[in-house]
Amino acid sequence: MTIKLLPGNPCKSALVFCSEDEFFHMGITPDDLTLQNRKTRLLLARIFDLLREFAGLRREGYFVAVTCRPVNKGGGRFYIQFTDKPSGRLFEFREADDLLDAISQLQGKLNWSHVNICHSDGEYRLYIPAGLHLSKSAAAILSEYSV
Repeated sequence: MTIKLLPGNPCKSALVFCSEDEFFHMGITPDDLTLQNRKTRLLLARIFDLLREFAGLRREGYFVAVTCRPVNKGGGRFYIQFTDKPSGRLFEFREADDLLDAISQLQGKLNWSHVNICHSDGEYRLYIPAGLHLSKSAAAILSEYSV
């Protein structure tokens, strides 16, 4: 994996290149480059961890734009832009039981008056607005049960 920090932009940006070999070892093909694919989400989580650790770029609570393109020779290129605009957090659940289990574990850990829960396109969604603090343990619980 090659990471290049891009200077001169109003946003902090990074270009990340993964070779065909790296994709192969991760079990990712060009068709897998969607957020619905668990391996792609794990790869993005690893990229964000590296960017936070080595460049101080944090995405938690802020809008981040990610563009990914497969490369002709194999592999992929990710263009990531970090902003300073606060964002809310959206968690999706395939089953109502998963949402209810997460909610039951979060009792007393969130201000529920500001949380929005809805059902759309066969999935259950829980939206936490930008100003509402989400602890690491609460984020871990939501991530465990969400898609």
